[in-house]
Amino acid sequence: MYICKPERSVFQTRVLLFTCVLVTLSLFFISTVITNYSAFVEFCGFASLMLSILFVVRYSLTEFEYSVCDNGFSVTKIVGNKRQVVCNVALETAVDLLKKRDYDHLPSNQKAIIKYSLNQNIKADSYVFLCEFNGKRTMIEFEPNNEFVAILKNEIKQAKANDENDI
Repeated sequence: MYICKPERSVFQTRVLLFTCVLVTLSLFFISTVITNYSAFVEFCGFASLMLSILFVVRYSLTEFEYSVCDNGFSVTKIVGNKRQVVCNVALETAVDLLKKRDYDHLPSNQKAIIKYSLNQNIKADSYVFLCEFNGKRTMIEFEPNNEFVAILKNEIKQAKANDENDI
């Protein structure tokens, strides 16, 4: 079993937290100063608060762990003490493992219909795991390190070779 846990960008997390707090508090303060539009500005403040909670939980409190074992690629989502396997894909179904920018340049008929973004950081140097899932092309975007990419590519080759030998 090979496990990869991406590093969190501390700068990005601090900027995200600071921006969320600043925007939300500013909107609530402005709603007390400008009384003509206070209901609308308070509504915007509540919307900002909800979006802030969403972004903070998704990009600050959530961690992802990528693993390869038993001819399968899996992603585990960790929030606090709770661990949840969000994806477990057989390597035989893999089409390719590409950098995100290479995937963006593919023709539209080779791109995925079903898309999952399992990045831990907002602007990550990510890879795309293309596979066939229930007859549809699926992409899983994630941010592994270079060693894990090499291991995953090797495991995909071995799984495909074993699958061809079994046929």
